[in-house]
Amino acid sequence: MYKIVYYGDKRLVSDNKDVQEIDDGIRKIVKKMIKTMFKRNGIGLAAPQVGINKRIVVIDTSFGEDRDHILVLINPQITQTGQETVVMEEGCLSFPELYIPVERARSISVKAVSLTGESLQFEATDYFARVIQHEVDHVNGVLMIDRVSPEKRIEVSGELAEIKKMAETV
Repeated sequence: MYKIVYYGDKRLVSDNKDVQEIDDGIRKIVKKMIKTMFKRNGIGLAAPQVGINKRIVVIDTSFGEDRDHILVLINPQITQTGQETVVMEEGCLSFPELYIPVERARSISVKAVSLTGESLQFEATDYFARVIQHEVDHVNGVLMIDRVSPEKRIEVSGELAEIKKMAETV
């Protein structure tokens, strides 16, 4: 299992490398990420959140109902976003106990590679689209706090300062 990287750690906002080859090393990373996500009661997890600066995302598509529905996205990209947006509270394993309203597209188009190396292209809506956008933001070095108003950021500045104290600033 991996240790979660907290807000304030530079690895969360660093550049993340595309995965060039899906080998045993990548499969091992994915397996440990899935284990970590479930152990921490997460619905999604991106490699930078465990200190690995690669473009890898794992998502529990049952959203906590069972552990048999895992989507692995290698080098994910959001290729299109719908016009309609929805504001909803989000949490993040890298921001323990912080929940903030984030505006995101209600529908998206996604392109990625699966763990078996096949090309994926699909549409996602509603909560599924939100989770994907949140995790793809991570591999793009964007955090949920970057998606809120300056006023909201000021409002939660005390909580952010506390989380930063927990970060290993590498």
